[in-house]
Amino acid sequence: MTIKEVTIENYLCYYGIKKFNLADGLNILLGENGEGKTKFFEALEWLFSNNNDNLELLVSKKALDEKVADESFRVRVEIIVEHFGETKILSKEFSVTKTNDNEYDVGKVALKGIEESNNGERSPVDGKSLLEQLFPSEIRRYSMFKGEEELNIFDNDEALGNLIKLFSDARYYDKYEDRGEFLLSEAEKAVNRESKNNTKNQKEYKRLEENINYFKRKKNDQITFLNETTDNIEKTKKNIQEVEKFINNAEALETINKRIRKIEDQISKTESLISENYTTSLFDENWILMNFKNIQKEFSEKVSSLSKEKRKLQSKFDRELGIKEGEKKARLEIINDLVPLPMNVPSLAIMEEMVNEKVCKVCNRPAPEGSEALEFMRKRLENYINSQEVINEEEEQPEKLFQYNYMNRLVNLSTNQEDEFSKLNNIQTEIRELFKFNQERKNEVANLKIKLEHELEQRNKIIGNSTLGSERLGVVLKDYNMWQNDVNKLNEDAVDYKHKIKGFDEELKVLEAEKEKIDLSNANTFLINTRNILRDIDTIFRDTKDRKFEEFIQLLSQKSNQIFSKINVDAFTGIIDFKLVKTGAKIKVKIQLQEEDGSIFYSPNQSLLTSMHISILLAISELSKEVRDDKYPMLFDAPTSSFGESKMTEFLNLIYETDNQTIILIKDYLAKDEDKNLYVKPEFDKVKRDKAFWVKLERPFDEKNLKTINTKRIEL
Repeated sequence: MTIKEVTIENYLCYYGIKKFNLADGLNILLGENGEGKTKFFEALEWLFSNNNDNLELLVSKKALDEKVADESFRVRVEIIVEHFGETKILSKEFSVTKTNDNEYDVGKVALKGIEESNNGERSPVDGKSLLEQLFPSEIRRYSMFKGEEELNIFDNDEALGNLIKLFSDARYYDKYEDRGEFLLSEAEKAVNRESKNNTKNQKEYKRLEENINYFKRKKNDQITFLNETTDNIEKTKKNIQEVEKFINNAEALETINKRIRKIEDQISKTESLISENYTTSLFDENWILMNFKNIQKEFSEKVSSLSKEKRKLQSKFDRELGIKEGEKKARLEIINDLVPLPMNVPSLAIMEEMVNEKVCKVCNRPAPEGSEALEFMRKRLENYINSQEVINEEEEQPEKLFQYNYMNRLVNLSTNQEDEFSKLNNIQTEIRELFKFNQERKNEVANLKIKLEHELEQRNKIIGNSTLGSERLGVVLKDYNMWQNDVNKLNEDAVDYKHKIKGFDEELKVLEAEKEKIDLSNANTFLINTRNILRDIDTIFRDTKDRKFEEFIQLLSQKSNQIFSKINVDAFTGIIDFKLVKTGAKIKVKIQLQEEDGSIFYSPNQSLLTSMHISILLAISELSKEVRDDKYPMLFDAPTSSFGESKMTEFLNLIYETDNQTIILIKDYLAKDEDKNLYVKPEFDKVKRDKAFWVKLERPFDEKNLKTINTKRIEL
């Protein structure tokens, strides 16, 4: 099949109808990221797939915006191909009806096929059947690739089996192998029945059969375990190989990260010691009172003066009031016209203590029972207690000179401040020492940050020289060591499984030999001879299939290496080695690069791996023409992003020499001028090609508005 024309209509950024007339050879589509290159690939991918979900996401917003309500249009991808000299058309489309602004309905998807006869008459055919006829699904998986990561087809365990079925003569022996296995099984059963008919051997024969079946089950269990272990070994080795190129960096990074973590911990601890919450200290630690002593002294003198004046006024008020109690108090408390102390001085507790101990602790003299001094203290205590009693609101309250007792609060405040003076005297020293301590810690942090900056620069150099990100690279060493231990353990398990399988084979060999003796002595000669002939035939089929299998791998290896050496001209190439791994009935192929001496080339760069994978794919394409007498297009979207421009040119020139239709979508050979306008570099003139297109967004456009997006096609 050769694609002659691709039509894309109202599919995403392809507004309207865009046609690409392709050549039977190398077709190159140039396009910057986001300008329609990948959408071309995805349009063909959608045409060839069974995916019909989320159709509304495929509609051109520009086409939708230019329609009015109830107006319809279609979204379509179509190819015109030449197949064995005949023209055939395959299209996939659905209708879109605009209902109102930004709302629309999509119809059902239709996959249509048309065949055109030599005289130009066209007739519709089933689209699905035509697709499988033109481009079988088993072929498409080896023909369409998006990005470098999809090129390694042998990452898929089923890839080799699919290739064998498609291109190897070994596939022809599958049916013979199955038939031979069936006939041999029937012959074995016939012989077994004959032997069992002999009552003399029944018990022994039954024992042998049970033991043989038992050891076969045990052997199959070990084969299953071995296959799983082998798969795990391959996966783990692949992980190791992928990170081995980073292991030196990873070791250095781990060392630096340890130092960085240590420095960061030191910085964190040191910074936690710095206390610069000076605003809080001003109030909570009373720093604001550092120079408060003179103010407090003045405040205390004023409080004392006010307190004395209040008591004097209160005493005068009581005398003038002529209240009986006041007169009595005046007689008891006012001596020689002195101003009495406040009622709560001394305190209630102190007065009770002095009365109980019969000692005046104000003047430090005894007050024995019956003395005037003791009677005075008792009366003063009684007066104070009476002064604290709550007055019944219903009773008439006596007139007061002072409604509130704020003076007591001021006195207490002044007294408390005097008690704190000893602490306030040390504030200046505390402030000086704290400032000094904080500055020393800041100096330590500054020095640590200089060290940290140096370590971060070293780490950035390591990360900058790596294709892995910081987070991923940081765990490489840990993963690497873990994987190494896993491989060692898995290899030990594999050896153990193989040893057990070998032991079961030896047991089976002995048991089957004993069973064979009974068969030979009891079954008739015809059955024995028939079984032996079928055994030989079964062996021939299996051996022939294996030989054809190996011949196919050798042919694939030969073609792949021929192409590989051309792609990597003037650069290290190595040899692509296809190693068959057979475990029980399971066969896989392991691909690795070798040097000329046969040693494995570890950690090849991405460019070399890409060249290797593309070489294999091109070799498969050649095999398809030789084996199936048909050819299929190869579609690659950005398959060589790791290539430099020089190698890209050599690669494209090589593809041009191949006898196959190839469509390659790349963003190389494009640049911007001083005005940031895109242009195709002159170097592209050195690239050999049959057809070349440049897909780019129509300017101007609003990068935030899909309704302005339209990819145009320019044939170069």
